[in-house]
Amino acid sequence: MLRDAMDGSRQSLEAPASSPWEGVAERFAHFRSPGGEAYHEALAKHFAHLADHPVLPLHFEYAATANDRGRAAAARLERLFPLGRRGPFGRRTRVLDVGCAYGGFLVAFAERGARVTGIEIDERYVRLAALNLRERGLDAELVHGDAAGDHPAFGGRFDLVIANDVVEHVPRPEGFLRNLRAWLAPRGVAYLEIPNGAWPPYVARDGHHQLFGVTLLDFAQASDYVRLLSPGGRYDTYNYLDAGSYERLFGECGLTFELLEEPGDGATVEGVLAQCDALENGLAAGLATVPGPMRELVGQRVAAYLARVAAAPRTTAAEIRSFLLEYGPAFWTVLARRA
Repeated sequence: MLRDAMDGSRQSLEAPASSPWEGVAERFAHFRSPGGEAYHEALAKHFAHLADHPVLPLHFEYAATANDRGRAAAARLERLFPLGRRGPFGRRTRVLDVGCAYGGFLVAFAERGARVTGIEIDERYVRLAALNLRERGLDAELVHGDAAGDHPAFGGRFDLVIANDVVEHVPRPEGFLRNLRAWLAPRGVAYLEIPNGAWPPYVARDGHHQLFGVTLLDFAQASDYVRLLSPGGRYDTYNYLDAGSYERLFGECGLTFELLEEPGDGATVEGVLAQCDALENGLAAGLATVPGPMRELVGQRVAAYLARVAAAPRTTAAEIRSFLLEYGPAFWTVLARRA
């Protein structure tokens, strides 16, 4: 399957000689690594249409550092249980990466001897992941498909399921989480990183589009915001829930919800309030970037958000913990098992 994806990638990732991809490649040459030259070139071609867009640095860096982020997660999880050829299940650990995108997590876990599978709804990413893996001499099963759909072959199959920066992009997360539970082996574990839309820097600039205040809008409003900025643009972040809502949702879908580390670890009340001060001081400049028809609504939402943070109780230890859980982390890191 990896070989098939690679064969298709040779044509689809090529750009005409007049394409601006060469300029993108040179602009981000510092991300080019030995043994990763073809992947770097493919990323430049993939992002060529964003050559003059302000989100390009964010998106290119995210793609170029996919392997490093995967290795950091693999090292972290390996402290909890072995991931190699004789893992805790008496065989090679079977890993599924949901929304595998550029294949960085597949690379990282394959390097540790795991048997890896990736599922991705966007065929362009399947091809990039295939190239990333092949260039490093690694193999994987790559599936082009929707993780919220039916995949009977996945049932009870995986010791570790990874879903990083995924659940917020699923229109109906209940179906996705029930799938995740069904795909876990009886003693399997799911590892998720979920962005927190109430983290003050994300209110100022969300992690996907770098838009002011968009995390405080519902999906329909946020979609209008994006279309007004870029006709034909598509917004695909459906959910920004709080940690408590995610915990209840996981429970309803038959999964436990365990924060891997203390929420807001490293954050302080003073630090969060300072971030909110910066948000308030930048309110006028931020609103100036919002499309005119959305400006009043976004301003109201940001003002209400700042008032909510200011009024949140934070006297007792329990109140401080709750405050930091809601506003402290950029991401919640979650382990989930069959309940």
